[in-house]
This record gives sequence, structure tokens and C-alpha cells, in this order.
Amino acid sequence: MAGGEDAKPDKPNGVDSKEQGLDRAETMISRAGTALQRASSNLQLQRVSTLPTEDKELRHAATMPMTFDVEAERPCCGGLWKVQQATGFFLGLTSLIALVLGRPVQTYPMANEMLGITALCACFWIFEVIPVYMTALFPLVLMPLFKITSSEIAAQAYWNWISLLVVGTFLVDIALEEVHLPRRLALKLLLKVGVVHPAALLACFMGMCWVLAMFCNSIAVTLILTPFAIGLLNAAEEQVRDADAAAAAETGEPGEASKTRQRNVKDVQRFSDGLLLGIAFSATCGGVATLTGAIPHYFLAGESIVAEHVTWSRWFVFAFFISFASVLLAFGVLYMRYIRNLKFQGISRESLESEYDALLSEVGPFSRDELLVGLVQIAQVVLLIIRPFAISPFIQTRYNANLVNDATLACAPALLLFFLPSQVRPGQALLTWPAVHEKFDFGLLLLIGGGLAINSGFTQSGLDIAMGDCFAQMIPHLNSFALNLAIIFCVTLSVQLFSGIGIAAALLPVLSSTALEAVVNPLVLLLPATVASSFAFLLPTATPSNVVVLAKSQDLTRSLRFRDFFWNGLPLTAAVIIVGAVLTHLMGTIVFDAHSPFPRWACDAAAASCVFLDVPGTVQGWQVEAQACIVDLASQDATMCRLWNGTVLNMTLVPRAF
Repeated sequence: MAGGEDAKPDKPNGVDSKEQGLDRAETMISRAGTALQRASSNLQLQRVSTLPTEDKELRHAATMPMTFDVEAERPCCGGLWKVQQATGFFLGLTSLIALVLGRPVQTYPMANEMLGITALCACFWIFEVIPVYMTALFPLVLMPLFKITSSEIAAQAYWNWISLLVVGTFLVDIALEEVHLPRRLALKLLLKVGVVHPAALLACFMGMCWVLAMFCNSIAVTLILTPFAIGLLNAAEEQVRDADAAAAAETGEPGEASKTRQRNVKDVQRFSDGLLLGIAFSATCGGVATLTGAIPHYFLAGESIVAEHVTWSRWFVFAFFISFASVLLAFGVLYMRYIRNLKFQGISRESLESEYDALLSEVGPFSRDELLVGLVQIAQVVLLIIRPFAISPFIQTRYNANLVNDATLACAPALLLFFLPSQVRPGQALLTWPAVHEKFDFGLLLLIGGGLAINSGFTQSGLDIAMGDCFAQMIPHLNSFALNLAIIFCVTLSVQLFSGIGIAAALLPVLSSTALEAVVNPLVLLLPATVASSFAFLLPTATPSNVVVLAKSQDLTRSLRFRDFFWNGLPLTAAVIIVGAVLTHLMGTIVFDAHSPFPRWACDAAAASCVFLDVPGTVQGWQVEAQACIVDLASQDATMCRLWNGTVLNMTLVPRAF
């Protein structure tokens, strides 16, 4: 005994040397493996092993995958940043300084500062220099300091009716997630079919994700259904291994059985890749269908020139067929690549029943809670659909101004969740504040607010007019379909590499101003750009649903790889560009009359920048009795305005249309 510790028995020197050598060898192998792992990482692809698997952390990693790349070297800023983050910081700061000092915009001096702030935010968003939610606060901090606008006006962008629309829809999403209703519905549907063929299983999961993503956050949808799908896939792989082992025991030919087992296991793994990609792609496609389904849609709703005209119901009618065509194309691509020549027979009823038994042990039988939450979700959707023609017209001021918008009707059913008692949790409501506090992504409100603050800064600084003048000369006389296709093509390529949120936040105000200066319907530019901001299928970090599926695939025998996303996303992206352009052009005309001349409602929304005059003529091939005239705010008395064909008029000499 020495020092109160048991004396250790002596070992021969040879044994110590051998153990030390083994330890050193293991250490070297471990370091070599780590080095290879780091060397194989790609700047755009965050390795699946670096992403968290816990749902709480994964919600944040889905919007900030670079932040969670914990294994990467961070040589910059005292070990805080990776090289690409430092690059983003340098580019953003350099862009801000260059634009402020270089002053490329002469007509509106403050436009240079606003352009610099926008460039800074774009670089910080793209390279995730700091968390994307915190980057959204830069407009609030910098716009008052550069004397672009006041803190009060800038702050108004961060909390408005769009923010409350987000709150209302997300509260119902959380309630659905809490009661596990989507998982139960998926299992019930699969059990009705029985033994599920791979094609039917892929269609079932993609259809379920597509529908849920219309009304729920895509991160929540993938977090709910991906673990369920992985459980079924692991059970199927185990079933194949057991069946082949039993066949080998019966036939006495282990060699042949081993080859068969390997082929069957590879078939299951191949199908697993297709099914998980189907979940990711369909969740993204589903978000296109509704105004609340994707974050860039909120930026469209925040554009003042179209805010009153783009309602939840109109967007749903417009985008539903685009979303439906996109998910069909995604299914077709995955079917041809993974299902067509597959010999795997599908998921057996026994596996489905086992999964349902696990659900029953975890959640219990179908309860009143699930029924009530489902009814609240249906009520919210119905209210949003009927609002423009069955609610708003009956709740107006004496001057016929609407008093109710989508935010009120999104929050009303959400409030009901806190009044209805839970059967599963006696003494509590269907939705509790702790659940909201844990699962609601409050940073999303800052992110949307930052985009709307940039929008406000464009107007306050005159940058909207300056950039509108720059681009307006390119578009007024282009064929409308060619213009539609060009916008979708450019935006789709951009969002494969950069954040769709950042693209929408920076681009939509520019397109809105361009439409005003070119005197063309703003929706002809804004609709295709907004739709295309969701067409991100190529990279595993391009959309939140891709990130979630990538991380959760670690639970499979073989996780998803970069090439799985790229080679399936490439034909899908090419197809959605063409089909999306055709349907956006067609549905934009049917629902919004988007290809008509600059409309009266847009002129009224533009306030002092536009007047509607009694000037008959031909505008974009349409014969009109009155048309929009864009005011020249740069003139001394602001009495001159410009028509679509370039004619300049004195507003005081021409009667206004009433």
C-alpha cells in the first residue's frame, strides 16, 4: 500500500513496451482517420458526422449547418471561425466600405450606404459568419447609424402582421408535433395497404410529407417522419438478413445465400437512399404551395406594393399546381433511379404492425387530443382560404378598408389550443407554454424581420428607385414568358449555392422597384422569383429538409452522400425550371392577371410614386382607358410623370382616373 492506494502488480518490461506500442499505434490510426476525415470535407458539404442528431439542436443546424461543423479547423478569430467564415467577414466588411466610400449611386446618396448594408448581410448570411438570426439585426443597428432611417422605423419591420402570421401557423405546427398525429396517419395509411411495395411506400411518404409541408414547417415535417421511415427501413434490412440466413440454413449453401443476402441488403440500402431523398424533396415542394410554407414567401407578403393583393388563398390557388408538378417530377426522378429495377419486395405487414405497436406504447391509442388538434389545423386552413371573400368584406371601416388580414385568422385557432383541455395530460391544455418555449424557433422572427428591414431601407434610402432605374431598361419590352423563364433560371441557380432566404431578402425589393420604374405589373417579376427561391435540390445543405434528412440518415447502415443529392437533384432542378416557368406564367395569368398592364391597386400601394391618369392608349398590347404614370421624384416640383411607353406628362394638366 502506498499513498492510500492499492499497489499495482509489476509487469514485465516487454509487456509494458508492447502495450505502449499498441497504444501509440491506436493513437496514430485515430489521428490518421481524423485527418482523412477532415481532408475529405467540402466547403459546401457539411459532413453528416458533424451534424447533431438531437431534434432540439438539429432544428438550429437545419438553418445554420456550417455552425455545427464542429470537426472543422477554426484557425481564425481565436478559434471561433473557419476559413470560409473569415472570408465571409472580409468580403462583407470590404463590400460595405467600398460601396460607402466609392458611392456608385449618385442620384440618391443614402442608397450607397443601404447597398453596403445589404451586401454585408448577404455575405454574412451566405458564409454564416455569425448565426443567421443575429445577422438579421444588422439593418436595425446600421441603418440609423448611417442616417438612412430612424431606429423606430427600422424596428417596426421586426414585429408586424407577418410576424404574427408566423406565430399563429407555427403554434398549430407544434401542437401537431406534440400529439404525433402525422406519424399515426402515415402508419394507418400504410397498414390499409398491407405489404407495401417500394413504389407505393415512396409515394405514400412523399405524399404525406408534401401535404404536411403545405401547412407545417418543413423542419418539423422531416423531424416527424424521417425517424419513422428509418425505423421501417432498418426493420426491412434486418428482415432481409434473417430471411437469407434462414434460406442458407435450409439449403445448406451458405456461399450462394451470402451473395443473395448481399444483393438484397444492397437493394434495401438503395431503396433507403431513395426514400429519404423523397422525404426531403417532397417537404421542399410542399412548402411552395402556401404563403406560410416557406420563409421567402413572407418577404413577398411584406412587399408593400403587392401586400394587399397576395393573400393566403390566392397564393394557394396559384402555387398548388406548381407544387404538385414539382413533387410529381421528384417522384419520377427517384422512381427511375431507385425503384424501377429494384428486386426488394417491400415492407411487410409485420414490420408495420411492429412500428404501430411501438407508437401505441409511446403515445397510446388515438385520443381526443389528436382529433381536436387536427380540427384546429383544418379550421385555420379554411379560415385563411375563405378570408378574402367571406370574412374581410364584412369587417371593414366606413371607408371600405379591410380590418382583418391573415395574421388574425392564423392566431385565432392557435389561441383555441390553450383553452381546450387535454385528455392525455389531465389538468393541461392541448398546447402548453413549455412546449412552445422549447420548439418555437423565435429566431425565425428576427430572420424575417431582418429581410423586411432591408426592404424598408431600400425605400427610405432611395436605393429601390436607383436599382429599379438600373434594371428597368432591360425588361419592359421582353416577352413575358422569356422574362419568367430567365428569372426562374437565375434564381434557381443562385439558391443552389446561396441561402434562399438571403436571395429573397435582397432580390425581391429590387424586382419590386424595377417593376415600378419599368411600369410593368410587379407580380410578373415577383411571382417567379419567389417560387424559384424554393427550388434548391442539388446540395445536402441547400434547404432545411435536406439537412435534417442528411443528419438523420446516420441511423442507417449507410448514410446519404453528397452525390446522392447532386445526381438526383440535377435532373429534378432542370425539370422544375422548365415546368415551373410554364406553370408560373399560366397560373399567374389565371389567378393574379399578372401579365396585364401595371394595375390600379399597385399604383395606389406605391402612394406618391405613382398616379393613375385618364390617358387611353395601348400598353403591352392591351387597349386601356387609363394607365399608371410613374412620378419623377427627382424633379424640383415633382409634377412630371412617365407612362409605360416613355411619354412624359405634366400631372397637373391630365385628369386622374377615379
